[in-house]
Amino acid sequence: MAQIFLLNSHRHGNHYTRKNGSRALKLLSLDGGGVRGLSSLMILRALMTSWNRGRASPTEPWQEFDLIAGTSTGGLLAIMLGRLRMSMAECEKAYVQLAEAIFTPRRHQINIPGKAIDFLKVNGKFDEQPLEEILKQKIKDAGLEVDALLEDLRPGSCKVFVCATQVFDNSPTLLRSYENTKVFGDITDVKIWEAGRATSAASSFFDPITIGPMGEKYADGALHYNNPIELVLQESIELWPDRDRVLISIGTGSAPGQAIDGNLKALVSQLVRIATETEETARAFLRSHEDMVRANKLFRFNVYHGLGEIGLDESRRSHRLLRGQERIFGIQK
Repeated sequence: MAQIFLLNSHRHGNHYTRKNGSRALKLLSLDGGGVRGLSSLMILRALMTSWNRGRASPTEPWQEFDLIAGTSTGGLLAIMLGRLRMSMAECEKAYVQLAEAIFTPRRHQINIPGKAIDFLKVNGKFDEQPLEEILKQKIKDAGLEVDALLEDLRPGSCKVFVCATQVFDNSPTLLRSYENTKVFGDITDVKIWEAGRATSAASSFFDPITIGPMGEKYADGALHYNNPIELVLQESIELWPDRDRVLISIGTGSAPGQAIDGNLKALVSQLVRIATETEETARAFLRSHEDMVRANKLFRFNVYHGLGEIGLDESRRSHRLLRGQERIFGIQK
């Protein structure tokens, strides 16, 4: 728990307040990781509990952070916590529900011909309809229209972006709830549920989603930015160039999960590397921003043991994450 208390102890101190009295920005970066994203939620819950201790009015992440961003399941969490303004309890419940519904195989295990067709045609391994249905229900539960846009014009809104990949040229794309005037050709008419589908459409799990009048196809952003920490810092500088900032990055476990099925050996190898590269990205970022680390303005939280044997799609084993909750609070910075 040492890190959590260290972070909390400086929250209203000089590290978090500029000399002119303006508040330092708080940024949250969430890695992708399939069902293991539940560990990210438990880490965040511990942070929020620490921050809220002694407060007369506890806050939720959308009130605490100025920007929340994520990739894949981290993107789903960003949307739920930031755009839909879910409480931690609501988000945890919704995430477990999503994991159980999403990771239901499209083909039954004994349907060998059907699985072979999926394999040869690169069809998604799971059915995207349950994901879309639950996302739309959660949007309605938040008091919004089912086709509400990701763009959030409410005063004081927490800014949110999710990472996706444009299929036709394999280029990374950010889907934002706000306008970044430094970016040309930003997508502004994407729906909340479309953004959730796009950021979680891993090619070995789900089919790409078609968005917009031009019929552009999007898949998840994990092949480029499964750890979006670099994008979070860059985006915050473009939005608020003269503000101090505190950046918190949360992982989903450093060890690779089980191999992902696919029809091309190169693709399988690339997807397996994602989990390792995510942590390498975090280490490289920490090394290149040592000034932020020394000033207590950069924090990385992750579970370094015990999740490697849990695959990205193993919702049936999510209880192991819950039982291992105590381990999460011994995380390294």
